[in-house]
Amino acid sequence: MTRVFKIPIHVSQPELVRPETSTPREFKYLSNIDDQFGLRNHIPFVHFYPPSEDLRARDPVALIKQALAKVLVYYYPVAGRLRSSDNGKLVVDCCDEGVVFREADSDITMAEVNRINGGLKPPFPMWDQLLVDDIWGSYLIIDVPLLRMQVTRVACGGFILAYTFNHCICDAYGAYQFITALSEFCLNLNLIAPSNLPSWGREILNPRTPPIISHHHLEYDISDSPTLTYTETDFKLLAQTSIFFSNSDISLLKNQLDGRRNPTFDAVASCLWKARTHALTNPNAITRLLFPIDTRFRCKPLLPKGYYGSAVVFPCAIAKANEVMGKPLHYAVSLISEAKKRVAGDEYRASVLDFIEMNERRGFCMDEAFVVSDMCRLRFAEIDFGWGGGVYGGPGRAGTGLKPGMVTSIIGHKNEEGVEGVLALVSLPLESVDRFHMEVRKQIESATSLNLVAAL
Repeated sequence: MTRVFKIPIHVSQPELVRPETSTPREFKYLSNIDDQFGLRNHIPFVHFYPPSEDLRARDPVALIKQALAKVLVYYYPVAGRLRSSDNGKLVVDCCDEGVVFREADSDITMAEVNRINGGLKPPFPMWDQLLVDDIWGSYLIIDVPLLRMQVTRVACGGFILAYTFNHCICDAYGAYQFITALSEFCLNLNLIAPSNLPSWGREILNPRTPPIISHHHLEYDISDSPTLTYTETDFKLLAQTSIFFSNSDISLLKNQLDGRRNPTFDAVASCLWKARTHALTNPNAITRLLFPIDTRFRCKPLLPKGYYGSAVVFPCAIAKANEVMGKPLHYAVSLISEAKKRVAGDEYRASVLDFIEMNERRGFCMDEAFVVSDMCRLRFAEIDFGWGGGVYGGPGRAGTGLKPGMVTSIIGHKNEEGVEGVLALVSLPLESVDRFHMEVRKQIESATSLNLVAAL
């Protein structure tokens, strides 16, 4: 957990950056996955770059701004606006109106930023200053810019790049692809095209005629509670925190799983689910764990190389809260494994597209729901704009999604001691943070105790 910390920073007025050359004026179809209500929100990211002795005279703001105009030629829908269409459907108006860009300057150094929070990792106490145009919840979706970016120079010669995408235009993989292309133009402003050309291809995910709902979609069950629209204040009332799982911690968790080979995600997500359920949930309630699975490379019809739209389905594990809390870790892991099996194959994605079509883009069931988004394979920290790899690169904060505290992201991370592992970004009520951390450590320490007993 962290407190808000104001640093001396001057942020410029926003400007709109447009594609450098003319681009097609047209309307683009969004798939039902793109524009479902559950993804009508924003996904923020941040990168921290220390100074480079070779590049002290080079201005990262001017470079990134120039490269942004070039990359938008290829990603021209990002410079457009979402418009409402028939039956609540959204479309992209490729109107060339541009994306928001701000420059900023601070007298603080990267070393001082590092000391503020005991290492460069979320939560960042100065987040509201690093991306003043950040958007919480489901606000500012249509008729507004789809990307908002800020580059902050720091006194030592390093810089901080922060940005947020409208989730309807891309998922985390698509954001990573876009920013990688941006970095390529920063490395070579004379580049003809990015190495991975973007592809729209959303029409491949059209619903069938007639639609066929072939699966029970637990993730879209109708909620018992009324549908609410949460304000920015509702999101910010929760505390931001993060928890680091070293590779040793992850091995200890996996050792509890009956000797079976299980993915790191399953072990970490199960641990987080159990800890959060202990900290927040009535034992008599039904709890759900949702986790996005990228179908780009899994399902037919295959999506084209360079596809940057949302391509995820959301398996849902469901159980009584007292069982998640009271049973061993491998119980939660088994629920995740079973949920994965239910979405295997090509038919599940097709059924999701048809379900959304027939149910007016119904949002996710949010009753006691917890979403864990796995970004471990997206190496944001390694993206090089000419200053080398970043000190940190990845999600800017927890608290994304439509409901405060519902979504957690996990990323690969190396801590300040150089230990590698996984970092989970979490938002919780302040009074529940200590309990949550305690429950996570209890699960890891119980694995240590089991190992000691086994060794006797």
